[in-house]
Amino acid sequence: MTDHVKHLPDAAIPPGGLPVWSAADAERWRAAAAPAVFAPTAGGWALAVLVVVAVALLGWNEPVVPHRGTDWSGYPAALLLISLPLWFRLTPGATLAATPLLAGYSAFALTGLPGGDTAGLAGSLLVLAVCGYAFTGALLRLRARRRRRAIALAAAGPSRHPLPRHLPQDHRLRGLPLMLPGAVLCVGGILAVCWALAMDLGAERAGSYDATGQQVLALLLIVPGAAMAGRGVAAQLAARRLRAAPQPALVVGVRATGPAHNWLYADARTPSAQPLIAFRSRFEDRIGPARTLLGGSAEQLRAEHEGINPFSEPFEAVLYGTPYEGAEVVLEYAVFQDGTRIVTEVAAVPLLALRRPARPGRRTPESPSALWERRKEADRRKRSVAPSGTSGSSCGTFHGCGSGCGGGGD
Repeated sequence: MTDHVKHLPDAAIPPGGLPVWSAADAERWRAAAAPAVFAPTAGGWALAVLVVVAVALLGWNEPVVPHRGTDWSGYPAALLLISLPLWFRLTPGATLAATPLLAGYSAFALTGLPGGDTAGLAGSLLVLAVCGYAFTGALLRLRARRRRRAIALAAAGPSRHPLPRHLPQDHRLRGLPLMLPGAVLCVGGILAVCWALAMDLGAERAGSYDATGQQVLALLLIVPGAAMAGRGVAAQLAARRLRAAPQPALVVGVRATGPAHNWLYADARTPSAQPLIAFRSRFEDRIGPARTLLGGSAEQLRAEHEGINPFSEPFEAVLYGTPYEGAEVVLEYAVFQDGTRIVTEVAAVPLLALRRPARPGRRTPESPSALWERRKEADRRKRSVAPSGTSGSSCGTFHGCGSGCGGGGD
């Protein structure tokens, strides 16, 4: 088991040093967030409820059955409307492009409603309200990304640094597990639409053809497929932008708050520091040991470098990239290995738009913090019964290791 090192050794810092994210800059970064009412998850669920209500109102009156063929006039608008909750949650850029089209169609449809169609009027007005909310939320979230990126760049200063030499394999494959299934679903939906159109057009001379089944099938395929593919493309582009050039870097704090997520902090030294943004804690997103920083006896390393429970307090890490919702960043931090070395681990992670940690201070017998401490106590007991005198290192002590262990291991 490895302990996280509270404060980064000097060998972990790139040449020339790095700035620490000040509390004032971090507070400005937090304040640049979009209003909570437009949060992706809560907003997506709210839109889903409103879309269901709007669809029910629009279909309240008995539809007029065409003399021949299937009604396709409102199908593109229905596709956009039903896709909106997922797009708002996952791809605000697509939401920004789709809502004006949907609003324009709904405004045009209002002019053709019969005078007594109260339900249809209410449904169309609700669609316009949904479009206004989704467009405003997507615009403010994209604006918040730009503002947060500018604040982080100003805090990091003009220096740029290359990424660590070794990166997790999943970083280069980012987004593909969403892009490929999403593309398959979209192709299936398009084929269903083509099938329906062919049958509908072919039946014009022989009589009417009801392609409602194919229309519903295409919706069920295209709606999730487009959202998955769009999210995957955005994730892949974020990972490529990170690798494309040297990046700004900051010393930040990282804290584990549960089995699913970790949180970035401005630093690991300020007790009152607030969490800034979250990322998923996945084994596939980490690689280590990336390089050896220090070597020596276990007693000396432990005396000079504090090992901590990452579920109880933040630890320092070097952050490469600019933090904001949807961005990908690289984190390099220090851990003890085998008791006689301090090495770095590297994580490449997409940043999420969560609002707050899941009560990190709460302790239960099965909480991550309690489990971590029980495993650590078990390791202490094993070391206490192990034969002594075998913990040396060919690197020498901390003071003698300096440049010999600290720079570049592969």
